[in-house]
Amino acid sequence: MLFSNATVIKLSAPIAADLDSILNDAPFEGVSKYARSGIGWCPLVEADSTTMTRAYGERVLFCGRREEKVIPTSAVKEEVTAKVLKQESLDGQPLSSSAKRSIKDDVLAEMLPRALCKSKRIQIYHDPEQSALILNSGLENEVEDLLNLLRTSIGTLNVYRWDASASIGLFTQWLAHKTLPDQLRLGSECTLFDPESAARVTWRGQSLDATELMAHLDHGKRCERIQLIWNDHLKFTLDKHLTLRNLRLVNVDEEADEPLAGDENSPYAVLDREFALLSESLALLLPLIESTLVQR
Repeated sequence: MLFSNATVIKLSAPIAADLDSILNDAPFEGVSKYARSGIGWCPLVEADSTTMTRAYGERVLFCGRREEKVIPTSAVKEEVTAKVLKQESLDGQPLSSSAKRSIKDDVLAEMLPRALCKSKRIQIYHDPEQSALILNSGLENEVEDLLNLLRTSIGTLNVYRWDASASIGLFTQWLAHKTLPDQLRLGSECTLFDPESAARVTWRGQSLDATELMAHLDHGKRCERIQLIWNDHLKFTLDKHLTLRNLRLVNVDEEADEPLAGDENSPYAVLDREFALLSESLALLLPLIESTLVQR
């Protein structure tokens, strides 16, 4: 599957701007010497520096790249401790909290230019029919960084999230009574939590109607994450924020994995096929999730 996760961001209005032109104006340029992180738009295929978007019908796929410097916490702590002890020895008295924070800031500034970078490419597509952006990420900081970048690139971007306040109640009801919509059935994973103690139970690889699991529900535990199968075609885990995680196809034709000849096996041909499959599937699944789980 092209995306392993899907965070849905709704738009007040579809994006009318020419994305290809806009993305080329804000390319990823790496992280500057003293910055902690950097973000920008990048080509969909790394070997081609010119193609920033691909379209399937009205849907447009593009990609951001986020890079951040990795500074081991233990190394920072060790250096700060040594400097604090040295300064306290010179002063003959303990340092204040603000002085320790200042030393830590200095240590980080010294380490930043030498730090290694961790890079991640994050795909995103615009579906004007659903007035939505779908991002291949389940991490809030990545989603917000990309939305801010897109907002800066376009000039304005009015977005909102699904109201997922009913999700936990409905997940719990589905587990307890098996009252799912016709196109959905339970998978084999879920996460339960105790509203009072916040203790959690993760259930994997077993039937979701097992007696032991039902006992947890009888004792007041609630479901905050549940694996679902849609139309025997797509398996995913839905969390309480209605983010789709661990997307994967089920009952895939083995022939689909066989190499194709010539241009049909080029990076762009493969990308186009995968984007078509993903976006067509989500164009049917996401309205079902919205109508079933989203509060109006």
